[in-house]
Amino acid sequence: MIAFFPGKFQPPHLGHVLTILDLSDKYDEIIVGVTEDKPEVISQKERVEIFMKVFRRSTNIRVVPIQGIISNYRKNDIKNLPNFDVCISGNQKVLDQLALLGYETTYQGRSVGIGYSGSEIRSLIHE
Repeated sequence: MIAFFPGKFQPPHLGHVLTILDLSDKYDEIIVGVTEDKPEVISQKERVEIFMKVFRRSTNIRVVPIQGIISNYRKNDIKNLPNFDVCISGNQKVLDQLALLGYETTYQGRSVGIGYSGSEIRSLIHE
């Protein structure tokens, strides 16, 4: 089974990495979809490159850029998505939109811990 794990990953952090590794134990393949969503602390290209370096030795984790903002997708936008069996996300808006478009979805709780929150890290960057 192929799982799609999309996000803005602004910035990528340990919580993302641990969640993706946990998911990789449960699915045949994990597609990490890096969206163009705001805020843009790090460019999409750089975020993709970071994850590609982190998971370079993983045989079942693939990292891809995703056009646009998934929670705004309509039927004609799904051509921008990879082929997958289930979308896993901690963003309920993304899950609701993809379910509306006919995809199977699963909620993944956000990681908890110091340095596990993009909002927390962004606030430190701005200080």
